[in-house]
Amino acid sequence: MIRRIALSVLCVGFFSISLAAADIAGIWVGQDQGRRGEPLDVAFRFTQTGQTVTGKLFGDEFDLPILDASVSGDQIRFTVTTTNYYSGAKSVFIYTGTIKGREMELIRERVPTAEDRASNRPIGKQTLKLKRID
Repeated sequence: MIRRIALSVLCVGFFSISLAAADIAGIWVGQDQGRRGEPLDVAFRFTQTGQTVTGKLFGDEFDLPILDASVSGDQIRFTVTTTNYYSGAKSVFIYTGTIKGREMELIRERVPTAEDRASNRPIGKQTLKLKRID
């Protein structure tokens, strides 16, 4: 009897947690800032099971997987890794943000490399505002 009650409480707890996470499944679009300040169209496609999120970042010349993603309440966090076409160098970007209905505001920050740290190169943050289109 005690096991049943404990199992019921545990199931209700997991169900409550998944309800608390915002539903972000779908396509979200916005603009990013290019190297010279020009606006670049960007789109994310998210799939979600509870707090676990997967998806892709779509750009003009690439599709990149979204990694290590999670949603907790109205907060989202994930990473995207890019590879430089010419040098093969990898850059990791961490995205954190807030979901408000059909809008999402993300902060993108590049993880500093050893070269960045050695040259004391500042790592800037960028804000992206996205809207859900489906």
